[in-house]
This record gives sequence, structure tokens and C-alpha cells, in this order.
Amino acid sequence: MSIRVLAGVALLVAAAAGPTAEGAAGPGPRTRHVGPHGTYPSVQAAADAARPGDTVAIEAGSHPGGLTVHRGGSPGHPIRFRGEGGTAVLTGAGGLVVGGHGWLEFTDVTVSGSTGFGVYAEGAHDLVFDRFGVDGSRDGGLVLVGTRRVRVAHCDIHGTNARGTAADHEALSIASGSSDVEVSGCHVHDNGEEGIDVKYDDAARVKIHHNVVTGNRGPDIYVDSSSTVDIYANVVGGTREATKAGIGLAVEDYSESRLLSKVRVFDNLSTGNAQAGLSLWVESTGTMRDLTIVNNTFAGNARGSLLIDADRFTGTNTLRNNVFGDGPVDAGPFAADHNLVGNPGFADPARGDYHLAARSAAVDAGSPEHAPGFDLDGVVRPAGAGFDIGAYERRWP
Repeated sequence: MSIRVLAGVALLVAAAAGPTAEGAAGPGPRTRHVGPHGTYPSVQAAADAARPGDTVAIEAGSHPGGLTVHRGGSPGHPIRFRGEGGTAVLTGAGGLVVGGHGWLEFTDVTVSGSTGFGVYAEGAHDLVFDRFGVDGSRDGGLVLVGTRRVRVAHCDIHGTNARGTAADHEALSIASGSSDVEVSGCHVHDNGEEGIDVKYDDAARVKIHHNVVTGNRGPDIYVDSSSTVDIYANVVGGTREATKAGIGLAVEDYSESRLLSKVRVFDNLSTGNAQAGLSLWVESTGTMRDLTIVNNTFAGNARGSLLIDADRFTGTNTLRNNVFGDGPVDAGPFAADHNLVGNPGFADPARGDYHLAARSAAVDAGSPEHAPGFDLDGVVRPAGAGFDIGAYERRWP
């Protein structure tokens, strides 16, 4: 399956006054250099010395010992950790421990080989992870628990959950009261559990978009007992476990609220999964409410495009403008219209190209109601006489 990142999002907090070199006269933020040519012998030593507004510049290469953050920045004056001259790789059993601190930014930094979590933040806030990586961990990769206002962009997370189903948390976990989190432009792949997981967040306000999430045990993207989550313009596929879909919406028994609500899934391609393209599942009892599933393409999945194993739905639930390339689906409690079953005329599905061919039956056949204003590639909808069905809008000369 040929998959590439289709879009990214520019992020990051605007910088305050630029940091000055170490030893410069006068007050102000400083750059604290780590490495053979720097002042500090370790990342930990520089971090312990850093104050709000400072930058910890870490020479590219491997740095042992991991990092435990003992101090945060302040509003408008974050502490920045950045790789200098390439990626700085933090190795060590403990990984990166953010704790409950805030106003921290990590850029061009990778955490490798943790025997626990790759990154763990609990009760933290105002964090940025940009061009960040997790390369192997026994438990979850980047774990946010009760953490607010986080941007995760252009990251690569793989090889996590080496303990398999015994591992705590997932490759990228947004958990237990975390809110206002955005994940974009990331590659989350080949992990031992879920890829991106939003769980037990009753007012999550989470956006997951323009990511490539593939080859995980699965689901690749999973929302469990959470509210106000947008999943859009992602490419997901290749889940390995027979019970795991590309995208999963669920209510598990661990949840106290037993409610999944206000989840929007649109402009996604879900293909080549061991189970369905999209699954809805309730472990024993729970309610699903106000779900909107519009303009997605599901194809090449082992157990069909859509699998519903839940029986209590309330509110308004919409299934519209989707391509169900794996054959007929049971729409269950959804108000379903303008969906297309079977191959609508894909450009080259054998090579993983699920754009619409010139004479596709999906072209101009969709409904404008609740249709997104753009497609998976960022093409403005509608491009022709009407809205197309599926994740892709047919480009016109």
C-alpha cells in the first residue's frame, strides 16, 4: 500500500524576545548549549538550569540519561528544547518525563528506547511537540493524562508498546480529562497497540487531522468514551489484529460516563485493515450520540467498510457521502443517504490510489449537507457541478 503524508499544519507559539548566548551581559533569555561543543554536559543539567524564555540547544546525536523536567516556562516565555544541526536523540530507561509543568516546547527531539513511557505528561499544559519522535518504548509512546492545550505536529512515533497488550497506554494517548489537543502531520506506525487514542475525555475538543497512521495493532485512530472530537483528512490502514478497525469509535467498561458523543469523521481514507474500515463498538453498556460520518473512503478492508456492534444511539447520527468500497453495509441507527457501495471508479486501487477516475460514479453525486469544504488533498469542494462522494474531490482542469 503506497501512502504519503498529504498535508501539514504550521503550528507553534509565537516567540518572545530571542534568547542571548550564555555569558552575554544583561538580563534576558539564554541559550544553553548541550553537547561536546556546549557548556552543559547533559540535557538534564541544562534543563535544570533553564528559566522561562530560555532555549536548551542540544547538539544532534545521542544523549544518554533521558530527561525529567523540573521547571516549566511562563506565558509568552516557554522553555524550548531543540535539536541543533539535526535531531537530538534522548536515550535512557526513563524517557522524557514532563510531569505537571507547562509552557514547554520540544522541536527536532526524539526519545528512544525507554523501558516505560516514551513521554509522560500528567496535569501539564501549554505544550508543543514539533518534529518530535518516539523510537521504541515498552509502554505508551507520547502519553498525555489530564493535560491541556497541546500541539503535536510533524511527529514520528513507532515501535512503542513493546510489551503488547500488557503495556500501559498507547502510541499517542490523549487521556483522562485531557483537552484542547491537536495532532497533525504525524506518522504513527508499527506500534504494538492503538495508534492515536482519545479516551475518557468528556469535553475533549481534540482535532486529529492530516496524519498517516498505519501498521499498528489497531485501531489506528480510536475514540473511547469522549466528546467533541474531529477526525479528518487522515490516511489509516494496515491494522494487524483481526478485531481492530482502521478507525474505531467505542464505549469501554472502564469509562465512567459510558458516553461517546459529538464525534465527526470526515475526509479520511481507511484501507487494508484486518477488520473493518470503521467500527462502532460498546463493550457492555453505553450510549453513542450525535455522530457525523461524512465523505470518507473505505476500501480493501478484511471485514467490510463499516461494522456496528452497539445498540444504544441518541441524538442525530449521520452517514452521508461515503464510499463503501467493500460492499453493502448495515447503516443501523444512522440517517444514511448519498453513500456509494462498491468500486465507484477508483483511479488505481491496486497501487493504493483511491482518487476518483474521470468517469467515476461518485463525481458530483454527493449531498452538500454537512459536506466538508475541502477534501483529503485540500482540494476545495465542490470542484465541479456538485459535491463528490468519498474522501477525494475530483480535480478538474
